[in-house]
Amino acid sequence: MICIDIKKIFCLLSVITAVIITICYLSVTGISGNESALSKVGLVHPVMFTLWGISTYFALAFNIHIGFSKTKYKLYIPLLAVSLLGMILTLCCDFDYSVYPEYLAHCIGSLTFSAVTGITVFLLFILTKNYISAVICGVVLLTDLVLLIIFKETALIEVVPVFAGYVLLLIHNLKGEKVKIEA
Repeated sequence: MICIDIKKIFCLLSVITAVIITICYLSVTGISGNESALSKVGLVHPVMFTLWGISTYFALAFNIHIGFSKTKYKLYIPLLAVSLLGMILTLCCDFDYSVYPEYLAHCIGSLTFSAVTGITVFLLFILTKNYISAVICGVVLLTDLVLLIIFKETALIEVVPVFAGYVLLLIHNLKGEKVKIEA
């Protein structure tokens, strides 16, 4: 008898959808140079930017929820709410410096989404004692921060932590549960 876990299928489908949308969006943006920053290209392609943001948030949030549902911890719920608020600000406010309050709200939203989501993924791995994934997550986040400081925004620097989150969360959520055998 084959037992299909519908949650695992949705974990996988949400990530596949987000990856496809991200790759399509990157085909428009390119991946290097400050002009390729996802938010800058979003000024020219707002529909694609919105699809990218929604699919990215959903894939990460759903996989975070599934990961935390295996634990007793519920602290991820307010963190995902704050992350969602950040994504809403990112998508609803243009990255247009000539409208400074909107530009500032966009930047605050983007930073909030990125930081809070990254911290939530890192906490999931720490709380579930998945230390290898926690170390990988921490290294990716710190490296990304350093690269952002040095090179500013580029699409490549922006999507690497997102893709790392997809991969690490999928591995975490799709692996089989350990079964204890008692004699």
